[in-house]
Amino acid sequence: MRLALIAELRTRGIDVRLAVASLKGPLLPLLPPDLPVEELDAGRILAAVLPLARYLRRTRPTVLIASLDHNNITALLARLVSRVSTDVVICQHNTLSAERALGWRYRAIPWLYRALQHCARGIVAVSQGVADDLAVVASISRDRITTIYNPVIGPDFAQRAAGPPPHPWLADDSEPVFVFVGRLTHQKDPTSLLDAMALLLLSRAARLIILGDGPLRASLEEQVSHLGIADRTAFVGFQSNPLPWVKHAHALVSTSRYEGLGNAIIEAMACGTSVIATDCPHGPSEILLGGQIGILVKVGDVAALARAMQLSIDSPGDVAGLIRRSACFTAASCADAHLALLDTWSRSPQTCALGLQLTPLRADQVTEHIVNDSMPNEVRLVVTPNLDHVRLLQRPAFATAYKAAYFVCPDGAPILLYARLRGLRLSSRVTGCELFHRLANHPDLVRHRVCVVVESSATAAALSEWADNMGLRSNMVVLLAPPGLVDAPGAQLDLATDIRAAAPTILVMTLGAPLSETFVDRHRHIIDRCWALCVGQAVRVELGLIKRAPSFMQEAGLEWLWRLAREPRRLVTRYIKALSWFPVAVLRDVCPSRQPAHPVLKRGRHAHLG
Repeated sequence: MRLALIAELRTRGIDVRLAVASLKGPLLPLLPPDLPVEELDAGRILAAVLPLARYLRRTRPTVLIASLDHNNITALLARLVSRVSTDVVICQHNTLSAERALGWRYRAIPWLYRALQHCARGIVAVSQGVADDLAVVASISRDRITTIYNPVIGPDFAQRAAGPPPHPWLADDSEPVFVFVGRLTHQKDPTSLLDAMALLLLSRAARLIILGDGPLRASLEEQVSHLGIADRTAFVGFQSNPLPWVKHAHALVSTSRYEGLGNAIIEAMACGTSVIATDCPHGPSEILLGGQIGILVKVGDVAALARAMQLSIDSPGDVAGLIRRSACFTAASCADAHLALLDTWSRSPQTCALGLQLTPLRADQVTEHIVNDSMPNEVRLVVTPNLDHVRLLQRPAFATAYKAAYFVCPDGAPILLYARLRGLRLSSRVTGCELFHRLANHPDLVRHRVCVVVESSATAAALSEWADNMGLRSNMVVLLAPPGLVDAPGAQLDLATDIRAAAPTILVMTLGAPLSETFVDRHRHIIDRCWALCVGQAVRVELGLIKRAPSFMQEAGLEWLWRLAREPRRLVTRYIKALSWFPVAVLRDVCPSRQPAHPVLKRGRHAHLG
């Protein structure tokens, strides 16, 4: 995975070097001959702290990216010892709560993360589940953690997967062949797979090929013999390129007790191979969209696993859906996400106020970006903060959504005024009402697929009638949000799935803050690629269901007073809380904690990965 990311970053003109504890291992032949490699001559990774610190002092890289628990601790300690200005990004691949069972060397990791987190400029997790677990177990603020999927699918993926079947069983279509890919350890639970295979063979003919090595191999071979399925099971050991094995198999079976993400599942999807996986924490369900494009079974349930294997024989999976989903895990998208993370640090302080990275664009400019830009490769969130949003930034999930937003356009007049007093060059407010009005009346909107999530059936009916009158009915989908969405994760997943099925290029959320913003951010891996606008009641205003303030009040920034007069019972408490919090937010903004200045990552600068 690191080599795939390195290759992609180098194609972007980034100067990358690789630092390793020792230059050995089965992947050594895959190193590009022109890649600068620094061997730290350390037998164990934690022994590499001082050599890595000397290396940082000598080369002064802009960024050091580390992966896996002990590598991360080594990088943070080396940064602390070296006292250089290098930014450190650590990446967590597995859940800390599950790793506690691996011994004291892993039980100490959360405490070390907690003590050293101030040395990390960026903290990355490979899935939403790993991010949530890391925040809880290591007591790290959730809004500090960025989810970036592994670069499983590299540019050479098709080439690596090509070729004839590497085993005679895979060339024989008379019987289905299941494959297992992974280290033979307790975490991967291959024992349950062998028991399920024995059950399956009582009613169906099938074969199993196990790729991988590990401490359980001898006991697994004994288990196969004891179960009487030795003639139906093949152990082929570690394979540096498992893709041809997976591509020619009937299905991949993953029986992990826990996962950070599940790279083998992603590789199988990209090959168009059906997937059966345990619904373990935390990756498989996230990858397989809750079981929509693969089969999920309970961890350790041998009978359910055998039934799933039989079901996959009778009903092959959605190959096209698997391949589409795998596009979210490419090396290119991973590199984009890393560079986007670095870019958030390089934004000029001139654009920051009240903890917000404000966008210095007018409403018409934002609209042109949305309508005329090419299809985004991610969910691009657009938010329009007011004073209440500034207060809501205390909530980690809301702050995380704002941190990931593509455009943050000031709506509230006090925010705009304060930002100008701080010297920010902001031309005007960008209200949700103005943004949606411009978008709804843009002549090129007909080129887009629009999905609007509304809060009531009355709004849905009015919007459908409006779309008919505007000639937009054929390219607009209206979804009614189920009641109680805030406290219903299942309903949220269903709504995100419905949005994905609608395949919008523009998503409009009308559910209000903080629900709209946090929903989009938490489910961006399901929603997929689109512009996402959180505009509150702007749609109802455009439809005439809510009367907007007179133009003179809009121009004076007094729409809040108009709304308060019309809905005092709903808004008075909210306004009091927002106005009470605003001086606190200003004080925090004027007297921030000391943060070192960080250089911009430019083409030609050094990004170091260890």
